[in-house]
Amino acid sequence: MSEDIYAMPDLTKKVRFQTRENEGRNADKTDNVNIYDNYWAEGSTPPKLQDTTEEQQQINAPSGKRDLVRPAAVFLVLLCLLLLAVVIAVVVLWVQDKSLNDSLTIERDELLTNYSEMTSLNVNLTIERDELRTNYSKMTSLNINLIQKTHQLQEDIFEVTKDRDKLKKQLETSSCPAKWMKFGNTCYSFVTSRKNWSDSKQFCESRGGQLPIISSEEEQIFLSSFPNSIWLGVTDEEQEGVWKLVDGTNATTFYWRRGQPDNAGQKENCAQISKWFNGLNNWNDLPCSIKLFFICEKILK
Repeated sequence: MSEDIYAMPDLTKKVRFQTRENEGRNADKTDNVNIYDNYWAEGSTPPKLQDTTEEQQQINAPSGKRDLVRPAAVFLVLLCLLLLAVVIAVVVLWVQDKSLNDSLTIERDELLTNYSEMTSLNVNLTIERDELRTNYSKMTSLNINLIQKTHQLQEDIFEVTKDRDKLKKQLETSSCPAKWMKFGNTCYSFVTSRKNWSDSKQFCESRGGQLPIISSEEEQIFLSSFPNSIWLGVTDEEQEGVWKLVDGTNATTFYWRRGQPDNAGQKENCAQISKWFNGLNNWNDLPCSIKLFFICEKILK
């Protein structure tokens, strides 16, 4: 039946339509039948087939189907709008994703650049660290050498100081004080005042010396060269005829003039070098109370 509805109508024939009011009544009754003349003369322009078809479709379409067309159209429009919104959302998301991707790419490139710079900086720092370690090792080794050299220098200074003190002591002991004369290993000081033997002995001892003790021929000649007679550090006051030196030991070397000592008057107990006698042997004994010039001697160690 649907095929008959949409079939091409024969416009050369007359068509009978029933009104909607008479639907369901007896079809044989002709009072309510409308007859339309669809015939057109030859040579005239026939009506458009499409419009007739649409009209027939609208006329012949059931009322329930005609009611569904508008909602379907609205649904299609809404569906199109929804699809359009989805497409727009997808485009926006794509644009945002592309922008985010570009931003991430830029950040990635910056991070890679920073990483490269940090890597280069780390390499430089590693090189500097190694150089510092090397320098520290060298400085440590140099410090150890300096400490060793310092200790060695301290030891050398100690030895030099020791040698200096020794030399100073030797210099002090090998040199005579001011206004003293050195001969051999002995210092001599000529006293221009006259004193008896005991006072002369005490004076010399107060100056760290003693009356001369002649121990060699050279010293005898040297002391004999002075222009005055002088006391010697020889006496027999304790026992007559036993001559002792001022250091308490017995005298063993003598340069007595011939006939001396004679102990004249039983009072001559001290020895002198006399300028009245010439030659090497010029000792003479005198009373110890006589005042004479004298010489103090200080033996160097």
